[in-house]
Amino acid sequence: MNIVLATALRVVIVLILLIAFLGQVIVIPFIAHEFAVTDPELARLAVPYAAIAIAIVACVEVALIAVWILLSRVRRRAIFSESSFLWVDVVIGCGAIATVLTTALVIWHQSVEQLGPPPFLIVLTCVAVGGVAFVLLMLVMRGLLKQATALESELAEVV
Repeated sequence: MNIVLATALRVVIVLILLIAFLGQVIVIPFIAHEFAVTDPELARLAVPYAAIAIAIVACVEVALIAVWILLSRVRRRAIFSESSFLWVDVVIGCGAIATVLTTALVIWHQSVEQLGPPPFLIVLTCVAVGGVAFVLLMLVMRGLLKQATALESELAEVV
């Protein structure tokens, strides 16, 4: 892998991790507080919604760390090994958990709370659909990694 490309990807990962952490610590609690102050009738939802948002961001952070590790394995030319599947599974699991949390939030907000479709509900629905697509894509990529790993080991036996 090109060293410039790998370095650029690492810089982007660090920036996203920093932004995500600041979002968890500052932005999400601030929005939850403003939500509670602006609409006292729904103030009881501020803490659970904030907790779900923080958990979703944590899933993104863990997935990015797994991508960092996979990137290091690519650089060391060790990506085609059984131990790489753990990190791919971590990315898939984080995507699945974040998607389930988002979908549950959309369902709860719409059916139990019956609050109607505010603009963020449309965004959450799009994120849930995008999450499903991401998880399915990662499952396909895992299958490709599995095939490539098998071919790599067969080739090593022949050589």
